[in-house]
Amino acid sequence: MQIKAILFSSLKEYEIAVPDNYSVSDIDSIYAKNNIEQAFVLVRADSVIGFVVLIPINEDCIELKRLYLTSSERGQKLGKYLLNYAINFAIKNCYRYIRLETTSKFEKAVTLYKKHGFVELKDVEKTPGHDLAFEKILEF
Repeated sequence: MQIKAILFSSLKEYEIAVPDNYSVSDIDSIYAKNNIEQAFVLVRADSVIGFVVLIPINEDCIELKRLYLTSSERGQKLGKYLLNYAINFAIKNCYRYIRLETTSKFEKAVTLYKKHGFVELKDVEKTPGHDLAFEKILEF
């Protein structure tokens, strides 16, 4: 699957160790019926070049679980496009907050999140492999 290849290629490129219990169940279930994940995929010339996955946490909050682009597509404002798409999806579906966890190794992504109004959550427990958590309050 091209989506998993982009994910694992990005993790390898940034030298991010994948924990033994690392789950890609959100990606595996994209094509399953009745899944709760929302995936949006960018395709160019029949190849996946990027994607974003959103997972509802509760009726007020949705998690931006993944946002990745192939290395050749970075720097072309496609990350901004995917992030705006995710934020607009959350707003249209009446979520009040959008949250995410990431690693400080993704410096450009962290900068992008901050430019879009995400605020760092300092005192929250994070899943293994993540050292940063952010939240954005959504305005309708």
